Amino acid sequence: MKRFFLFALFVFAVTLPVHASELEMVVETTFDADTIVKGYTLESHDSIMRLGIRPNTLNVSTRVDIKTLDQSIMSETLASFAEAPLDNVTERVLLGDIYLFDILNKSSYDGSDFFFLEIKYPEEDEEDERLHGRRKIYFYNAVSAEWEELPSEDSPENASVRALIHLPYARLAIFEDQIPETGEASWYAYKDCLCAASPDYPKGTYLVVSRVNDPDSQVTVVVNDYGPERDKHPNRIIDLDVVAFEKLVPRTWGLVDVTVKLLQ
Repeated sequence: MKRFFLFALFVFAVTLPVHASELEMVVETTFDADTIVKGYTLESHDSIMRLGIRPNTLNVSTRVDIKTLDQSIMSETLASFAEAPLDNVTERVLLGDIYLFDILNKSSYDGSDFFFLEIKYPEEDEEDERLHGRRKIYFYNAVSAEWEELPSEDSPENASVRALIHLPYARLAIFEDQIPETGEASWYAYKDCLCAASPDYPKGTYLVVSRVNDPDSQVTVVVNDYGPERDKHPNRIIDLDVVAFEKLVPRTWGLVDVTVKLLQ
């Protein structure tokens, strides 16, 4: 079941931008009794990260900070994950900056309610046709010294990732599991259709498969099965039905180097 996240912006808190350093930008917001009752949505200085605090989620007056941290501040942590990608092909990369929110008066929050989080995609080159992988919000667990995944919803239509959190303090970021676009394709006799098995895309997804050495030689397929397994075939990125394979090369080739793109 999908979660739907609603942010309401109120105008009762006092929000002040503070330049702590070139590597850390801070926005301070003071919650008084009236603001606590009404609720408030805070934004980072660059308007990329939003924290939604619902009415009466806080109990007493407090200051709330949102900091934008340059990647270099936590560069030594960026390869440490509680759960790494399951294969040696997928690459997990940080997108954009790291954000920190802090409810300074910890007695103001008893943990009985949640906060809304939204982090927008960083600005990207519109000419970049690279297929993005799966984007999720992670928080840094200082106790385990690892980045841990928050249950989150990647929302391409809103160009953001959204989540809920029950913590009064967290360092947050979007990480993307980038899947390979170029690799080997094999064939299998299945249903004599323009279809394919993929380890990355769900059934019903339409993909454009092109020969690496001849980009004009391409075929559009629909995913109707899972495979090949990455641990057994790390260089293979798709299995094509024999009908689709022969749109690129004769089946006697067995394998062909291809590029796979999501049909937008």
